[in-house]
This record gives sequence, C-alpha cells and structure tokens, in this order.
Amino acid sequence: MPARIAIVGPGRVGSAMAQRFVCAGATLLGFVGRDEARTRAAVGAVGCGEVLSWAALVEAEYVVFAVGDNQLADAVRSAAAVGGPRAGLWLHTSGRHGLDVFEAAASLGVQFGSLHPLAPFPASVSIEHVPGGPAVLQGDASSLASLRALCSMLEFEPIVCGEQDRALYHAACALAANGATALFGLAAQVLRRAGGLAEQDAQMMVSSLMTAAVDAAGRHGAGPALSGPVRRGDCATVSAHLERLQSRAPEGVASYRALMSHAAQLAAEEGLPPDVSRRLHMILLGHGGPPDGSGGGD
Repeated sequence: MPARIAIVGPGRVGSAMAQRFVCAGATLLGFVGRDEARTRAAVGAVGCGEVLSWAALVEAEYVVFAVGDNQLADAVRSAAAVGGPRAGLWLHTSGRHGLDVFEAAASLGVQFGSLHPLAPFPASVSIEHVPGGPAVLQGDASSLASLRALCSMLEFEPIVCGEQDRALYHAACALAANGATALFGLAAQVLRRAGGLAEQDAQMMVSSLMTAAVDAAGRHGAGPALSGPVRRGDCATVSAHLERLQSRAPEGVASYRALMSHAAQLAAEEGLPPDVSRRLHMILLGHGGPPDGSGGGD
C-alpha cells in the first residue's frame, strides 16, 4: 500500500519533496499552509493532493514539517492541538532543530524524527539537481527505519546522526552552502571589477575554480587540497591583493582576510615554515606587509 504523506509547508523544500514522493509512488494527501493561495499553487505545481486542514493530518502515515526554523514549533503545536492518539511518523526538515521541537505532540502516540537534506533549494519546485545527495537523520530505531525508507523515495543518501549541538551543526551547513553561494557572488563581483571580462565569463571562471577546489578538498581534505599564494607563503602577493582590494573592491577585504587567515592555518598544518606563517598572519591582521618585501616562490 503506498505511503500516505502530508506536508506542512508549501514552500521550496516541501514542494520539491512532494514532487519526489509522488514520482516514487507515494500518495500525497496534500499541503497545510498559512497562505491558501500559495498552498493551492503548490498543489497545482505537484499535480495532486489537496489543501489540507490541521485535522486532515490524522489520515497521514507520514507528516513532513517543511517550514522555516522560526515557524516549526508553532506548526507542531497547531498540528498537535487537533488531538489524538495517532499512528505514524512526524518528521521535520530543519537543520536548526532537534527532536525536542516535537515536545507539544509527545502525548499523541506518533513517532518523531528529522530528515535534513544537505542541499540548497533555489527558487524552483524541483530537486532533480540533488539526486543521491546526503540527508542527516535523527530518531529512535523504529523511526530511523521509516526515515531510511523516505530517503530511498527522495533519492537521498542517509547519514544517521546522534545527539549534537544543533545550532553549531547548522552553522557549519550554512557556511558550506550559503557561505559558498555568497563567496561565489563576491568573487565574481571582484573579478568583474578587475575589468576585461563579460559577466558570464566571470561567473564561468569562478564556477570552474570553486568546483575544482571543492572537488579536490572532498577527495583529499582541505589541507592537502590547498593551493595558491597563502599555501606557498607568498607574502608579497597577499599584501598586493589586500592593497588592491582596499582601493578597488573594499567590500571584499573582510572576507579575504577571514578566509585567507583560515587558509594560512591550513598551510601551517601542511608544513609552511613558522616564520612565513607569522608574517602572513601579521599581514592578514592588517599590520603591514612582509618585513623584507619578499614572498614565497612560485
């Protein structure tokens, strides 16, 4: 019998997951949403299901809470207020929250879990761009069996996670995804500021560099994959970068200092001589250029 799924939240994540569930043969009961027009639009985009009331969730085998982090607790309370007992599994897609967010529904008899897709969701209702990507799961033994089954429908690779500092975990995810997106935009902007390039060429260049760098780090680790002037200990080049950024693209200075300071730490761990590391550190802190005016080799 096909799994009966209801989704709370008709936004990007909920709509994308609904499409994938339907393609996998599940029965989508529909969406619960605060905005009826938006909820109807999600139903229309997926092509099945209905606009659901909170009371209709009692019919679902799986209830997926795909709402914003700051809305999740209220959504759980609204769903729990309908009463119970019930069967099935309630799960959320939030990276920020653990299972304690389901406290208001503890007496209903349902199981609880979380399934956090490690993928960005751009302005689209499709997740065809992330098949096979990982999803981090939390739950007890019986919940995890169901969460794994849902991952199979969604074509996600399950990663089981125990108790953790959820805010710190989510900060790391934000650095990896949102931080990378912001860095892409900043690097392309600075590259265009240098002149001589069309916008699409600048974006293609940044995409190529970032893809190659992330691929190398994924295969070898961040330290061994590091290259460039900081890894070589080229203090003169780092100083020149900072000087030109300050005069031509000052919006990039803080990010350059922060990222290259971390790169310098990785370089030191990979064997960069301590005296060169100290000079780089002073330059990146804004305490002047290399004392001898020289840098590392090519």
